[in-house]
Parts: sequence; structure tokens; C-alpha cells
Amino acid sequence: MNLSIHDEFTTLKKVVIGLGSPYQRDKERVAAEMSEFPLVPNTAWKEQVLSLSYPTEELLIHEYDAFVSALKKYGVEVLFPDPDAAYSFDYTCPRDIGFVIDDTFFIANMAVQSRVEEIKTIEEHIRDVAPQKIIQIPEEYVIEGGDVILLDKDTVLVGINQRTNINGFEFLKSYFRNSHRNIIPVFHKQLHLDCCLNPLGLGHMLIHLDSLTGNSEETWTVLKQYEWIEVDTVEREHLATNILSINSTTLIARQGNTCARVNQKLKALGYQVEEVPFDGVPATGGSFRCASLVLLRQSN
Repeated sequence: MNLSIHDEFTTLKKVVIGLGSPYQRDKERVAAEMSEFPLVPNTAWKEQVLSLSYPTEELLIHEYDAFVSALKKYGVEVLFPDPDAAYSFDYTCPRDIGFVIDDTFFIANMAVQSRVEEIKTIEEHIRDVAPQKIIQIPEEYVIEGGDVILLDKDTVLVGINQRTNINGFEFLKSYFRNSHRNIIPVFHKQLHLDCCLNPLGLGHMLIHLDSLTGNSEETWTVLKQYEWIEVDTVEREHLATNILSINSTTLIARQGNTCARVNQKLKALGYQVEEVPFDGVPATGGSFRCASLVLLRQSN
């Protein structure tokens, strides 16, 4: 199987999507693991999320069905994890367990211990990838897929906070030291970098500036190559940045009042916005990019 991803917005062809079911069925075990998830978004559902009463499987199944329908509308091949292959806290966000850069799949070394076996749930989808194109990130280098953003064919952003450490950034920088790839660190304050930043296909970038303090001039110079669409704190808490691009002009975004201003701005700038009801997973900290592990985008 060929892998190919060079940016975040070339035409999407193949993706692994998270599951609405099963969801946190072992409540006692999940409650004990909640300390691993300190950045629950500050939304109206926060207390219910912490008490494990929201979202429900019924809601998640409905919302993932709508997500899959939107993808298939554009001819995207949709794959799913196998929850019987390994235990996970839940199976909603496969983005973090691995990521593709160019034609290589990197198996993440995850900061969240309850998810370290989750790579087994997607092994069937990468079984036919050439062995030399699968890289297991060593134990001392912590990095998760939500912190890895392919800005363009030359530049990879690596978010640094609680889920990806400096060592993780240094690993990728060293791995690509003899290639055309420029690996740029981006310090942030959120669960993952894609919760506060996302590049788009017409030269724009969704961005929450207050999440990105403490970065070098080199990093800001790279980010300023894009025209910013700034989101405010409420919009960021509701994951307005965490869209998934289908192609350079089409994207999937959350339906609802909290993201309405951003979606309208995107439409005014020339994007076709597929608005999908997706409230359950964003209440826990992820949205469409988090819920999708992209394997193949059409090469230009």
C-alpha cells in the first residue's frame, strides 16, 4: 500500500476514522485514567465529561455516521480501527497514534499510557506498507500525531506541550536532517497543536494566537507566510480550528453557533464548508482532524 501526504489540504483519498462505539464502557477504569486527560475543554459539557456522563455512545454513533457520510460524498475511502485488537481509553481519535509524512508512517510514542496499545487497532490498514516505510519512534521521544502538521511540501510543524516533548521534536528534526523537510517547533498551551492552528488550501491559517506564546522569531516567520483567520478563546474551546480539509477549497467543520462566525468567514474567503453536527468528541478535546488518521492524499 502506498502512503502519500505532503500537506494538510491536497485531495483526501484514504483515511482511518475514529469510532463512536464502543465508548468508555469500563467506567471504573476510565475514571482512574482521567488524570491523563487534564485539558478538557471549558464548554457547557465540561462537568458531564469529567463525570463520564457525556457524550453517550448513541450521540457519538450518530455523529460519526454523519462524518463518514460527508467523507464518502467526496469519494474518500474510509477505514476504521478494530476495537477488539487492543484496549484504549476510547477509540474516537486515531490521529494521535501515528502519522504520515510524505510516504512514511511514524508510529507515535504516546504520552497517554492508556492508549499505548492503540496502534494495534489499525495495524491491518498498514500491514502492506513496506517495512522500511514504517518507523517506530523510540521510547525516549514522546510525540503524538495531533502535534504534527504538514504545513506544505517543505515544512512540518511540531507542537510542543504535554503530549509531545522537545525530544520528540528533535527526533523528527534529526530524521529529516538530510532531506528537503524543514522541521519547525511550535510551543503551545493546548492538548495538541491542531487544537489551536490549522493551515488551509487557499493560503489561510486558522489560528488562536494566545495559545502560541513563547515561540521564536523563526517560528513566527513561518506562520506569517499564511493569512491568518484568528479565532477567539470561546471558538478555540469549541475546536473551531480543528477542521479536516477534503481538498484545497473544501473542508469539514462543526455545525453550530460556536463555530458559525468562523465558518461564515471561511465561506466568504472561497471555501466550501461541509458543516456536520459534531458535539460529543469536541466536548472531550478533539474534533474532525483529531478523529481522522489520514493515510493518503492525492499527489499533485
